[in-house]
Amino acid sequence: MMELTYLAVAAILLSPLALRGGGRHIAAAISLALLALSAYGGATAALVIVAVALTLALDWRWGTLGVALAMSAVGAALAMYAYYSSASPLYALLGLFLTTAAVYGLLAMEKTRENVEGAVKYLVFSGVGKLLIVLGLLYPTDWGLYLATLGFMFELGIFPFHAWVVDAYATGSPRGLAALTAFSKVAALYLLLSVFNRVGGPTAVGEMLLAISLLSMFVANVAGLTARTIGRLMAYSSIAHMSYALTAVAMVWWLGPKNAEVFGARDTAQLAALVVVLEALASGLAKAGIFGHMGSPTADVAPPRKSLLNVVNALSLLGAPPLLGFWPKLLLILLALTYGTPQALAVALWVVINSVLATPYYFRAVKIMLDTPGPPAENATSTYTAALSIALGLAAPVAAWLFVV
Repeated sequence: MMELTYLAVAAILLSPLALRGGGRHIAAAISLALLALSAYGGATAALVIVAVALTLALDWRWGTLGVALAMSAVGAALAMYAYYSSASPLYALLGLFLTTAAVYGLLAMEKTRENVEGAVKYLVFSGVGKLLIVLGLLYPTDWGLYLATLGFMFELGIFPFHAWVVDAYATGSPRGLAALTAFSKVAALYLLLSVFNRVGGPTAVGEMLLAISLLSMFVANVAGLTARTIGRLMAYSSIAHMSYALTAVAMVWWLGPKNAEVFGARDTAQLAALVVVLEALASGLAKAGIFGHMGSPTADVAPPRKSLLNVVNALSLLGAPPLLGFWPKLLLILLALTYGTPQALAVALWVVINSVLATPYYFRAVKIMLDTPGPPAENATSTYTAALSIALGLAAPVAAWLFVV
């Protein structure tokens, strides 16, 4: 796995070149470095594909938009495969590398200075996170686990390593942000689940991670109250939702697995994984619909068109029943109640408080979407994501009942 360290280091060192020169020069420089380091480290063919994907993603012509989106989707699918097939977390890590390469190019596709700066911040901090995760997997000791958890905090944008999320969401291309939320975050969360399933560790790691996650969701929801644009509102929403997902994993890591049949899960570890999966799906769908509807160079402006269906997406992010976003929060509360300890009950109460605290800024997002002049003008992205949020939200309890029966 040493070649993965080379890849992460190369991406971190070469990413500042994005502030100078054109996309083709950046792609050539980074790709050549990755190919050379991969050859030196004996990398597999999959890592060469990562370098090729980076080249394609950074070629900012319309002809490569579909290729970059496909690359990011393939990366997320690879991470999902690693978890559901109980394969090595290496596959999920490869998927995350692939997705990061494509999303970086999509974030900067408008070629404005703001786009490029936001994309570079994403690449740098995501690269730091991957490097720490790789080092943690290379040295599976207690300190290695601490490094890996620190890496996931960088990757997911958990407080206090969350500032890049706000900048990237405010200045990145809306299409890139749609891919970031729909694919990159999903790949990172599935990598987290793969590591969680394969690596044991001291409960102190889970306790630390739980405390940080609870603090992170509070900081994000309080900061969201002051946000005034869609880009920044969705940035703080993303930080909060990733904190919810991390809370589920940290709780089981700290308190240990416990037998419990809840929502089709057979124990608390499966229930925590279900929280993460539904959180990734709900957050990714809703934000992809919101950003995919915007035709502006950056997301830090008012939407150019009114969208009634994106109101559904915003309410799903809030957790309004029976939309898809309601279920991960409910299951997180049920996970805490399953343990029944005073600390776990305090976590359940904290999640409820934070859900209420977030309500004003989601309603502000709804107001922004509805106050845009002119008649509603939906597009395919907002239509499909809203329809899926409704359909999957209604189907979730039916699916759970079928699993139990």
